Amino acid sequence: MTEARLFGARLRGSGLVFRFSDLTEEGSRGIAVGPPVHDEVETGEAQPLRCLHRGLWLLQRENLRLAMLLDVNEVVRRAGVKVEIAAPENARAAAEAALGRVRATAERAETWRGKVLAPSEEEYAFDEGPTTLRVVQVAPILRGDIVLAHGVLERVERNTLDFAARCGDLVRLGMSGRKGVLLYGPPGTGKTMLVRYLARALVGHTTFLLAGDKIAWLSDTLEAARMLAPALVVIEDVDLIAAHRDGPFQQTPAMLNRLFNDMDGIEAEARVIFLLTTNRLEVLEPALAARPGRVDQAIAIGLPGERERRLLLRRYASGLPLGEETIERLSRRLGQVSPAFIKELTRRAAQAMLERGGTGLDAADFDCALADMTGENAAGTARLLGAGGFGFAPRV
Repeated sequence: MTEARLFGARLRGSGLVFRFSDLTEEGSRGIAVGPPVHDEVETGEAQPLRCLHRGLWLLQRENLRLAMLLDVNEVVRRAGVKVEIAAPENARAAAEAALGRVRATAERAETWRGKVLAPSEEEYAFDEGPTTLRVVQVAPILRGDIVLAHGVLERVERNTLDFAARCGDLVRLGMSGRKGVLLYGPPGTGKTMLVRYLARALVGHTTFLLAGDKIAWLSDTLEAARMLAPALVVIEDVDLIAAHRDGPFQQTPAMLNRLFNDMDGIEAEARVIFLLTTNRLEVLEPALAARPGRVDQAIAIGLPGERERRLLLRRYASGLPLGEETIERLSRRLGQVSPAFIKELTRRAAQAMLERGGTGLDAADFDCALADMTGENAAGTARLLGAGGFGFAPRV
């Protein structure tokens, strides 16, 4: 039977090192032993996880004695965990076994595995706080919720879900477990919805979301992805860092090189899928596809055709009566517009319906909404919502 006693400890001043040598130094005034201090870490569960910040264990089993220090040290943009064990010579094997169990537990990282994570730096002066991971609650997207041109969703799934299902076998055959997929197309066409769908559909994978404002934590994110593989790493708006190195949009060449180095640094046997998105395919650096594991498949997520526009109109107006004849005529009239435009158009038509005291949508409501969104003073709104080109008749 093992007897264990836990003590808390703290440093009395800044710039001190928390080590056994300091703790045991006679007359040391730098380290004080007292009640243990815990931090509460949000992990996406009902209750936060209590984590010891710094502590000292005294362990004894029969004639073996061990002492173990734990120190969570927050430094500039990094948070490190240090474990130190002191033991007499006859307990050396027990100390090494204890360290092995601690390391194995850390590498399993069961608290974070299988969740959707994003880097979240703490609020410190001068923005120099350590990076932590936060759990992102992603609203579920069902396969049937996605409306794309024929064959597009199947191509996305083949390069993500189907690849993940066979990745282990591919690695055993000596092939790479890395995969890079680029989704490109106009704004508002559903790229973010696909990301949310895949984050839930890739069962057993840990998903990392890396937006443009957090790209400085790319290396830390990929280090965590290696540990928590199989993993999906999503880099949204990748053109912000991966624009053509000789083009006018490239402002961070050092970050571009880091992106390539970090993607290339993922071991071939690591099961990591990169999912990149962009609205501007034409500005991307060609070298993004120069090596396997960067971009192996580029998939266009385009504006919906007439069939897709009919489906979208039915979906967005699902809570209101809307005649099939109106849907048919409106879907032909709209032309090349994004799903985001159709969603907003339906909402404004519903507002027009309420303003006239109606209970069902009709052609006049959509006329009113279209005039509001595409009139003389609304050209900017139309472009922002993905109205690429209209062939409007005077009336629906």
